[in-house]
Amino acid sequence: MSLVITSNVSLNDRPETSNVFKPYSYRNQLLNTMKIPPNSQIALQSCKINKNGLLIVDKSNSGFAHYFGTRLGTATHPDISFSTTQPFFATAGEQDAFENGERNQRNVDDFANDIQSGLSIASFHPAYVNGVLPSKITCNPHLSTTNAFTGYKWEATQQTAKTSSKNKAKFTDISVNTRGGFTVNSPENGVVTSTQNKGFYVQNREYPISQNKGSVIFDFSGANANDKDRSPFMCGLSRINRQKDFGGRGMFMPEYYNPSLSNGQDLQYGGYSAYADICICRVGKLLKVIQVTSNSRANGTGRGQTMAKRIDYTAHDPSGKFGSEYDLKANGSAFTKCRFELDGEEIKIFMQKADGTESLLVDFTMDGSAGKNECTNPIGASKWAMYPVCALGGKGTSGNSITLAQVDHYTAYPLFDPLTYINYDWWGYSEANGLTRWCREIELRFWCDSNNTTGGSAGNGLLTPKNVNVSGGMDGYETIIITAQSEEYGDEITAPCNTQQTFGMQGSPVSVSSQDTALGNHIKSLTIPKLISNVSLFIRLNNFSQNSINARQGTLSKIIAHLPRFDNSGNETGGLYFEPTAGLIYLDLNNTNTLDINSFDIDIVYDNETLCTALSGKTICCFHIREKPLR
Repeated sequence: MSLVITSNVSLNDRPETSNVFKPYSYRNQLLNTMKIPPNSQIALQSCKINKNGLLIVDKSNSGFAHYFGTRLGTATHPDISFSTTQPFFATAGEQDAFENGERNQRNVDDFANDIQSGLSIASFHPAYVNGVLPSKITCNPHLSTTNAFTGYKWEATQQTAKTSSKNKAKFTDISVNTRGGFTVNSPENGVVTSTQNKGFYVQNREYPISQNKGSVIFDFSGANANDKDRSPFMCGLSRINRQKDFGGRGMFMPEYYNPSLSNGQDLQYGGYSAYADICICRVGKLLKVIQVTSNSRANGTGRGQTMAKRIDYTAHDPSGKFGSEYDLKANGSAFTKCRFELDGEEIKIFMQKADGTESLLVDFTMDGSAGKNECTNPIGASKWAMYPVCALGGKGTSGNSITLAQVDHYTAYPLFDPLTYINYDWWGYSEANGLTRWCREIELRFWCDSNNTTGGSAGNGLLTPKNVNVSGGMDGYETIIITAQSEEYGDEITAPCNTQQTFGMQGSPVSVSSQDTALGNHIKSLTIPKLISNVSLFIRLNNFSQNSINARQGTLSKIIAHLPRFDNSGNETGGLYFEPTAGLIYLDLNNTNTLDINSFDIDIVYDNETLCTALSGKTICCFHIREKPLR
């Protein structure tokens, strides 16, 4: 029987040998060969390590969600079905590495930076988009008056500065199989002109309309010709859709969109369908207003998304000037333009004369006079970034034109780039990563269902949209951090959230925020996060002949013993001492002959057998070797 004491050498004493004398990986070379008798066993007798105060971060304690919208759990908004958005999952650290079982050790400043990086990836509302990745939400360690760490502080500030781009728009062909015929003036002045009867279907992909009462203005006077009631055109707003194959036709629309569902309105230009999230259009000689919605009774089977039945703007007539469908051929009011205004979640559409005077065509009324399909639906998260889109086609339309006269957008919002927009546009991100089912879930909620006339707190199938406040920020919206699964905010999307302890949110998985200004709120940790490791460690003796099985890895291992999270005194950090209290666990060395040992090669590892670099100072491991007892 032999007791073997091993330890690393102080790096201060032996810096030239630090590569083999780390506190988590070291080698003790014997001056004389140690002979171990046949049929021997080995066990860890005790271990002393020094675990520093750094947080060990991995998949188990780094997941959270960012929600920006109306707080849920209230009488008017009891759960996620009453919201126009959803939580967006994020990771404080490198998610891909964590998925592969890796871990990081972080101090409070490092971890705050990791949290903020995760927030930048999960902040999709345009009011927070500040360049390609940085968001207008910060996370920093919060210190007491005595400079003691008390947790983290999140500060969210909405941007309101907007810029108006006028008469200089570029256009992208989004017609079926990109075969539209059009020209644009050079230099670009916002005018797109048809060069053939099948017309065009184009999108301006520079900037989306801003939520703080931003406007998009189209001049359709060049498209509204009186040619036998055949001057079909469309002006509207649409998310940026990737081209997809629909029965051999390359079309730019969501994959779950079906223009043929019952009660829909298939907009066709040049014989093929076009898409817009909301638009005005000329059908025959009449003005129509159309918005994308869902239809719970579509074709009697399941639920789908379709171009909604036309909004009956004659029933809800905000300006009192549209008691019947407007005759665009006669055009008695001499309308030449339309203006889309986005006020928070509410879309308003105005018709304008050449001199700029305008009449409100449709909106969401706040007095409850509008019924289902008589008003615009709230704009949900999948449509946070809507870009101008227009189309025309049909007999005699060659030479007809539409002018994009104005686009208001947030000043800090990036110019569209097909490679980077997926970093800040949630619809683009979802398309690129195969996650549009979450967008579809929002668009199937009662307030977006053209056949739901009883849902919601008012029992009319409507949800009152949130507007912007006097400062231009989203009124009633809060930045909320979710650190554990929440039924109200969606069981499935919040299931991976596990940062209550690491964020200091014990007992409050849905954060409580404090409103600082009309544009900003902050969140503070409720408890002091402990800088502790939440994982166990293991002793691995690399150069001996014992075998164990690491079932997590599915492989044979050289692990000889387990070091639990807490030591014999109940400590988690600092100098820790471990000694088995229920007897030593011996492993066979499987040696039928004498073993000649010249060194002890020892690693301290996690369960995935990667080194625990969160150790410092002195490490001591004592082993007991014996001959295997006879039965």
